[in-house]
Amino acid sequence: MPGNLNSAAGAPPTALSVRIVHAAMAAGIILFGIVAHFVLVPKANPSGGLAPLIPWLLAVALGLCVLSFLILKRAPRPESGEFVDAFWKRAGPPVIVWAPLEGAALLCVILYAQTGSKAAIAVALLPIVLLILLKPAYFERR
Repeated sequence: MPGNLNSAAGAPPTALSVRIVHAAMAAGIILFGIVAHFVLVPKANPSGGLAPLIPWLLAVALGLCVLSFLILKRAPRPESGEFVDAFWKRAGPPVIVWAPLEGAALLCVILYAQTGSKAAIAVALLPIVLLILLKPAYFERR
């Protein structure tokens, strides 16, 4: 039946799928940072068009980290005795908490790749570490 082909498309997330999404987000940022360091930074123009905007764009990245923690306060908590898969089916994936952190990290890595700014890669460590610390197990144990 054609109607059953997409029946899994609207399925609620399970603990495994949430973990896969989280790992992919974190690994993607880290791999992009590595590629940027070895491939893009040697070709970077430190006095390019983004250089005067670096402090402002880093402030935006830090603001995205703060936004993530404001959203975190509204994230659902597991009920006592609730199974992990049942929690994720009820709560949905915490991508809304992770997305600002990923955006902040990507912004910093792009700044680093384009300008070679050491401050940009240093600030990128904050959202990456926060993303790793806010793993799915954190949401399950709160």
